[in-house]
Amino acid sequence: MIQLHNVTKEFGNKIVLDNVNLAIYDGEKIGIVGENGQGKSTLIEIITGKQAAENGSVVNPENFGFLEQNAIVDTKNLLTKLNDDAFAKDFSKYLNIFKISNEIAFNESILSNLSCGERTKIRLCELFALSPNTLILDEPTNHLDINSKEVLINLINDYCGTVLLVSHDVDFLNRTIYKIIEVKNGKLTEYLGNFNDYQSQKENEKLRITREYEKHQKKIKEINKQIDNYKEALYISDLKRRPGANRTCNSTTQDERATSLSRFAASRISKLRQELNKDIERPESEHQIRYKLNKIDIKTRFAIVAENLGIKIGDRTLLENVNFTVESGDKIALIGDNGVGKTTLVDCIIKNSGYSGKLFVSPSVKPVVMQQDIYDLNFDITINEMSKLYDKNYQTNFIMNLCTMNLDKSRFDTKIGKLSAGEKMRIKLTEIILSDANLVILDEPTNHLDIQNKRYLEKVLSGFAGTIIIISHDKDFLNNTTNKTFEIKDKTLKVF
Repeated sequence: MIQLHNVTKEFGNKIVLDNVNLAIYDGEKIGIVGENGQGKSTLIEIITGKQAAENGSVVNPENFGFLEQNAIVDTKNLLTKLNDDAFAKDFSKYLNIFKISNEIAFNESILSNLSCGERTKIRLCELFALSPNTLILDEPTNHLDINSKEVLINLINDYCGTVLLVSHDVDFLNRTIYKIIEVKNGKLTEYLGNFNDYQSQKENEKLRITREYEKHQKKIKEINKQIDNYKEALYISDLKRRPGANRTCNSTTQDERATSLSRFAASRISKLRQELNKDIERPESEHQIRYKLNKIDIKTRFAIVAENLGIKIGDRTLLENVNFTVESGDKIALIGDNGVGKTTLVDCIIKNSGYSGKLFVSPSVKPVVMQQDIYDLNFDITINEMSKLYDKNYQTNFIMNLCTMNLDKSRFDTKIGKLSAGEKMRIKLTEIILSDANLVILDEPTNHLDIQNKRYLEKVLSGFAGTIIIISHDKDFLNNTTNKTFEIKDKTLKVF
């Protein structure tokens, strides 16, 4: 069992977890969700003991396996474990399930040069081979190809232990978990069911809050009207008690009636004002994001042309005799299994080197690239410091775009290296949005993005007049943003 009791965690002036309580029972399969920067990874690291809370107590899992975001294979540690025959046997079993050759997994030089997806699969094989009681996976599908995601879904469904998943992958959550923990505004809220059930409950909750708020607003109008009426009665009562006022009965009796009315009216006004001061939850307003990608025209019909293109890494052939064209304005999905050479092909296009055959890139092409690891950001400066590197007009647009992407202003003075992966991703996307590129290349752009920002990004890319190449395994995202598919398979490239 995992327990958190009255746990508080702060970063600077921001309370990420505010006196929260949580109990996770053996065998539960739970999805942890929330917008970027709300504290999902922080919660996981407190559960695993990688971070300490300011207050409260934590009962950590005794035997767990933890997959971090951007999984890194500890090559020496893995090779040491492989000296144990029992572990090596189980590890090889999971390699076969993920369709990874033993040659890759048992070779130190190859292990040190794996793609992000290959690293994730090797780490998953390692974790499952260790047979922990609890599996804690932080964004496990970020770099996995479609087939590998299916394998992981089946493994989780067959797994008898406790599973905690941090993920924004709706399909993955719907098929693996039956409880959701939402991290929002420092609080944890539990919802029974999968992600679709959670969304349905959230919609009902939103509808209830809206109705209660509208009902309260209507009541406020009625109360204010009553207060005005009582104020008028008080005014009339006060007039009747003044010297020289027209009195129609015994003056003492009339004064007593006026005083009684005055007290009653004052009492009612006081009670009505208490009603006005009741704290009623306000429904969240829909957050509108207005992106704008700049564009400089590619002055030729073809932006990129490849003829008999070949690419190797060491002795390993990734592509051979490949031919394709990218026309100006194309929106291309570049797909294929992990390790087939998608990112390497993009590197060759950008650097115009590292290949055999012919590769023409139009001189008018002005590319901008977002790598999937987002390590090219300066982690030692803050967002505010980063904005000051540009002119004032850019500064304004830079800050405005981050705010419209729901990046909390309280985070602008935090070192970028200490921000969540989703927050870093939004910074990088903002740089790309504000660039004057006419060729945008995005390598797994939806990794770490919450569902809301993923939808917003779709709108931006759909409205971009330039050329786009997207490497992704997110079929829904690609369907909404691209009109042509390049698939790398068996060392060749097919165009759909």
